[in-house]
Amino acid sequence: MRTQSTSFIAIAAIFAVGHGSTATLAQEPVTVSAADAAFETEQWALAIDEYRKLVGENPDDGISWLRIAQAQRNLNQHAVALETLQTARTAFAPEAMVELERARNLVSLDQLDTALRALESSDHLGLRALTSLSDSAEFDALRDDTTFQRVYRSVRRRVFPCEGIAAAREFDFWIGNWEVRLADGTLIGHNSISRSDGGCALLEQWTGAGGSTGTSMTYFQPSRDQWRQLWVGSNGTLIDISGGMRDDQMYLEGTIEYFAQERIEAFRGTWSTLPDGRVRQHFEEFSLIAQDWQTWFDGYYELTSAR
Repeated sequence: MRTQSTSFIAIAAIFAVGHGSTATLAQEPVTVSAADAAFETEQWALAIDEYRKLVGENPDDGISWLRIAQAQRNLNQHAVALETLQTARTAFAPEAMVELERARNLVSLDQLDTALRALESSDHLGLRALTSLSDSAEFDALRDDTTFQRVYRSVRRRVFPCEGIAAAREFDFWIGNWEVRLADGTLIGHNSISRSDGGCALLEQWTGAGGSTGTSMTYFQPSRDQWRQLWVGSNGTLIDISGGMRDDQMYLEGTIEYFAQERIEAFRGTWSTLPDGRVRQHFEEFSLIAQDWQTWFDGYYELTSAR
């Protein structure tokens, strides 16, 4: 161990010499410029003054020019902001954001048609600022316009692509807050299944009647045209199963790992919707002793709140 420790120290010393600046930077606290601090606290006039100092030192600082224009818009200096945006464009600020900002100012100046054209341009340039489209009060005057709606849908597809993948909705029947019971009606736990990450995944949060807990992430993989679920339970189990819809039920197979026993077994599960609206979740583990599949979990889900 002494030799290994000495070698490690020597290697670390060599790395530190070769990357001295990196080691120093790692210890330095992150600092926020006076301009950014003023902008983040909505001190618009001060932010403009501070960003002007930055562009005075570097006229090609497109982001600072864009921030100046945004601060001017917030001060209702819309005509001035449009001029600043032209400078920001020349300084290579992100063009999609420049066009979005132009649209916000143009709406405030009642130039609605020109604003819509700017929004279309921002979309063609790959705009991803969905929150700005959703929340900006300036766009209230455009929300019923078909062009605005088309731009909004396009940006939303860009930000949340899974919403447009039909197969990524196959597991929606499992979404909800549920009581989970055995076939004889015994309550064994509660499970909450919610759509997560823009519809790209389902988040499961299980609480057993005896106090156990578990969490899984289930997601669709377009490249493999299949679903995958990763589960970690408080009882020391890790489940990794994949598959898809088969005969109107979700069928996933893979392995279960028992942490304490350091044991991995073949595992599979099915989810099916019953005629009365309940969902059955049936898990099976392959027994090497019996050389057969044996039930590991068999729960019947009853919805307690709307999906």
